[in-house]
Amino acid sequence: MKILLVSTQDYIHHPVPSRHHYIFEELATRHEVHVPHFHVSDGPERSTRLHVHEATLFPFKNPAFHYTANAPYHAAVMSRIIREHEIDVVVAGHLLAGTAAIRAAQKRGIPVVFDLKDWLPDSAAAYYHNRLLKDTIYKVVWAITRYNLDHSTAITTVSPSLVDRLREHGYSSQLITNGVNTDYFKPMDGSMKRKALGIPEDAFVVGFSGSIERFFDLEWVIKSFKKVLAFHENSMLLIVGGSLFTSYDQELKDLVEHLGLKDRVIFTGTVPYPEMPEYVACMDVCLIPFSSATWDNIALPNKFFEYSACGKPILSTPVPDVMKIAQENYRVYRSEEEYLEQIKDLIEMPRQYDLDLSGYSWKVKAQEFEDLFTRLLQDS
Repeated sequence: MKILLVSTQDYIHHPVPSRHHYIFEELATRHEVHVPHFHVSDGPERSTRLHVHEATLFPFKNPAFHYTANAPYHAAVMSRIIREHEIDVVVAGHLLAGTAAIRAAQKRGIPVVFDLKDWLPDSAAAYYHNRLLKDTIYKVVWAITRYNLDHSTAITTVSPSLVDRLREHGYSSQLITNGVNTDYFKPMDGSMKRKALGIPEDAFVVGFSGSIERFFDLEWVIKSFKKVLAFHENSMLLIVGGSLFTSYDQELKDLVEHLGLKDRVIFTGTVPYPEMPEYVACMDVCLIPFSSATWDNIALPNKFFEYSACGKPILSTPVPDVMKIAQENYRVYRSEEEYLEQIKDLIEMPRQYDLDLSGYSWKVKAQEFEDLFTRLLQDS
């Protein structure tokens, strides 16, 4: 089978692998998978089994400028890949580049799967503060998203809530959740990494890993940390990751400085992804602090699976789809009082969990996509 993947990000330079990396690297062990390269990120080049095609004419780093300016070139690149490599099925995850791929596939009668990993209008608008601009971005992105949904052969998405939301708009979709690579993420001793980070052996570490963007209310976490220190002075806050397209991480560092918490909060910046489990191993409790119900109500985040695979307790804003599948390591807070009570309990009785995540391995998710492709090709 020959597959064209139009990923949501710079496939070979983005510092944090997405579901597309895990799923399609697995599929590439037995199929021919092609991917266009949108050079938006500046991270070190990631090795890949996929056939990479340069698709950047104007190397703008601002995503909005990049994908808008390169749109005509993307259309030409998609058409060429499909034609020259006799592609059987297209998977489009990106908004504008996805539109180009969908149009190119339609011209040749090739089935297209649109993989909706989050609610694109909300995620695009989240980067803007001005209300008028946010509303405009939302409407434009929703119009493009709707076009892509209307012209796809099948739709996949990551959470039951997104399946429901799509149904409300008249679209049927197949649920293929995110997952975890248990070769990387597994229980391990974090003492060496703690030592390297300057974290005392007996410190209680509250941790977060992932992209430092406004989807997560780390500002609230930092402000609340003073109250954690009030009842357990030997606590540390470990924030692993960096901002991708905003200065949110610098805003948080400035806040830490302003609150006098510099010796209690560690920012690692972006770390090599294979090393991420070592940092999670340092944590006594791992956070999923979504900034609003907008994200809570549609999310099934990778970090839930990654924290769980490491056997860690998770403290999270209430995420309905996680609550449906969560095991005993998942705890919810709805207020600062509940948050602090959960922290106190974990300080008094530290926990490590042995959880079965075999049904959420990326190999299982790759097989689910492969089965879908097979059905589409049989029907075409």
